[in-house]
Amino acid sequence: MNRKKRVLHVIKTFSLGGAETNLLNLVQAMDPARVETHVAYSFGGEIEERFKSEGVRLFKYAEGSHKIKSLATPFIVLKLAAYILRHRIDVVHTHLFNAHVWGGAAARLTGRKVVEHVHDFRYIDETEREKGGYHVDQFRFIRQTKNLSDAVVVLTAHNKEFLLEEGLQPLEKIWLIRNGIAPAAVPGENGGGIAGRKIFLVTARIAAEKNIDLLFRVAPEVAKVCPEALFVVAGDGPLLEEYRLRAETEGLGNFLQFIGYRADVKELLKTAYALVLPSFLELHPISILEALNAGVPVVVSRGVGCNSEVFTQGENAFLLDPHEPAEWTQTLIALARDPERRRRIGEEGYRLCRKEFNIHRVAERIEGLYETLLQTR
Repeated sequence: MNRKKRVLHVIKTFSLGGAETNLLNLVQAMDPARVETHVAYSFGGEIEERFKSEGVRLFKYAEGSHKIKSLATPFIVLKLAAYILRHRIDVVHTHLFNAHVWGGAAARLTGRKVVEHVHDFRYIDETEREKGGYHVDQFRFIRQTKNLSDAVVVLTAHNKEFLLEEGLQPLEKIWLIRNGIAPAAVPGENGGGIAGRKIFLVTARIAAEKNIDLLFRVAPEVAKVCPEALFVVAGDGPLLEEYRLRAETEGLGNFLQFIGYRADVKELLKTAYALVLPSFLELHPISILEALNAGVPVVVSRGVGCNSEVFTQGENAFLLDPHEPAEWTQTLIALARDPERRRRIGEEGYRLCRKEFNIHRVAERIEGLYETLLQTR
């Protein structure tokens, strides 16, 4: 189509999560001369002001948090449908499951195309989710909602395989498009520490699937050999206060600290010797991209999300078994003792990020997806 494409992104909140941050990155990278961007959300959060500062057309469809089985659902769908018609939206692009149900239903009512962007664990086997400590009851509805989508954007080959094996979507409707970030001109200047300490930084939601519990076994062992090591965990979540109390009770405060939510992740990365993320479940975390973009080496879980699809062990990252604390201990001790290897891995990770995860290329692919859908009315 020749005219500007009008796209309505539907998301649940503007909290500081991977889906929300990726949407902000995508909105910033889209060419406003070709795509008119609208974003619908239910309530604000840490990055709401950043969306407002971008001049994006915002629409708040609810004032609180609602479940898809709640009485609010039909009203939300009707509000979204009215917005779609009033603003002559061409494509509804959904993010996270609740938003997909609401946005997809509104798009179907109004005859618009739907892009389902998968930032959560809906297309992972239930047994695997349970083993990772992640429990979301609403994902049982994925078969009932499969016909809402004209295209599905997934972040991992594993998600793509699940969709095909379960017969949820045909191959031609599945697009593997990973997250992106605005590339830094040069990797950040980071000395990897502060006040003589080597900072092993963790930026994550403090929840069971992130496997932060592993640090209680790894950090003391690393500190015995490398007393300059300090594990700093930045993030909020349901287990934050429990873990803070545990670190205090076990006397770990000198080498394991929980600092809560921080908006200044870029500043934290300037002090980081490495990023550590031992998750049981992931897709393609923005926190990893932020570290790569800053030239900080990443130590992440093997076979989780797209980690083993995009990284080469020992070349541009460290890939470790999230169930084996000894493996993490040994690797982090070796890394702490070898600043030159740290530098090389950080540089290779930075190069990988510029080549594979440039948000402007991601935006071009997403726009190409819109164009493809609108040519097949």
